[in-house]
Amino acid sequence: MEEREAVDESTVRVTETKPNNEGGAEADSSSSASNSVRIAVATRGDGKVNVHFGHATEFWIYNVSGQETEFLEKRSVEAYCSGRTDCVSPDDKKKIFDDTAEMLGDCRIILCAGIGDSPRSKLLKRGIISLAGRGGIEELLLESLEFYRDLGF
Repeated sequence: MEEREAVDESTVRVTETKPNNEGGAEADSSSSASNSVRIAVATRGDGKVNVHFGHATEFWIYNVSGQETEFLEKRSVEAYCSGRTDCVSPDDKKKIFDDTAEMLGDCRIILCAGIGDSPRSKLLKRGIISLAGRGGIEELLLESLEFYRDLGF
């Protein structure tokens, strides 16, 4: 079973992820495509969630439903920060964030290796939940969907 460290009500760090196959029970697959959730993943590839939100130059977009994940596309964005001391000016940063948030506006979840308090809060105001974790994309997509459903969505 996974362990989650609650950072606040909008972000969770997934500290360990293991498939739960105990008892051989299959997950309920009654949630069809109509119940799918679109998730954006910050990644450099290799099948891993491995990029901080502010450092991401592309997001891989997935539809996730039940135990099924479907890759849709890659969306390129401009990173607004390359390190703690090398962020762009506040005005440029706002525009870059707004452009990124608009491009990801059809996603309900953003899955990334980390995210600052300010962008997390701004995304939440737009109806997008940010989840922070590192590991395999497929596993974390399913974990994210489960957490999203546990929140009542």
